[in-house]
Parts: sequence; C-alpha cells; structure tokens
Amino acid sequence: MPDALSQPQSPAPWYPPPQPEKKGLSTGAIVASVVSVVVVVIVVGAVIAGAFLTGIQQASNLSEPNVAITNYHGSYTEDCGAYGTNTTACDLTATLANTGGGGFVDIGFKVNGQQARSNTYHINAHSDLPIDESFSLDGCYGSTSPTYAIVVLSERSA
Repeated sequence: MPDALSQPQSPAPWYPPPQPEKKGLSTGAIVASVVSVVVVVIVVGAVIAGAFLTGIQQASNLSEPNVAITNYHGSYTEDCGAYGTNTTACDLTATLANTGGGGFVDIGFKVNGQQARSNTYHINAHSDLPIDESFSLDGCYGSTSPTYAIVVLSERSA
C-alpha cells in the first residue's frame, strides 16, 4: 500500500460553555422582598412613634405632689425689755419629702396655732427639698415658749 498522505485534521468544533444556572432571586421575588421590608419599617416606626407620644402624654400628666414634712426644727429669739423692739424672730427649718409627681406645694408656718407666714415651693417628682423660713413677729412671749408648726396648705402639679 502506498503511503497515503495524511490530511490535516481540523480541530474539533467549538461549542460555547453551558449557561450557568441562575442563582438568586427573580426580579419578582426581589420586588416582593423590598415591599415587605418597607411595610415592616413603616409598621415598626408607627408603633415606636405611638409609644413615644404616649410616654410624653403620661409624663405631662404626672400626679400632683404628695409632700410630707420631715426633719422639722424651730427656734426663736426675743428682743424684749425696756430697750428692746418687742419682736420675736423665728427660724423654722424642715425637709419637704415628695413621693408624688413634680409641682408646687404651698407651705404654712404657724406660731401658737396662728399662721404667721406662707410660701410656695417648686418640688421635683420623688425628691426631698430642704426649706428654711425666717420671719419676725410683733410681741414677746415672756416665760411661755411659742409653739411652731409647718403645714402643707395645698399641692398642685406643674
């Protein structure tokens, strides 16, 4: 057999690689997810805003003060006699203990059962406020020591 000339072989035909499988979400699924997230954000925001506004309203409607008078002390000094002014200087101290809301409390200062003075104090919620009130009265008590009282006249919220 005669030597046959070999013909050049052509390369194998080229085929494009197969398309990779689509991974991830379809456009419809992405749109649905975005809409769901937006709805959740709106609902949660509304709930938080409602809770915040309710808290502000409750804070503005705190109960009025509930004040008790503690650590009470009173002293007096008379300026009496032939060359005196016939006056008695009184100094009353106490602590206002508030277990209620913030507001105003009117305090009366009594000497021998008669109101000698009153004052209005602002007091914060659940706090103590030391007070000191000094005043002079006409007259002298002689050998009878005056009696003192500090009383709550009224309370009101701020």
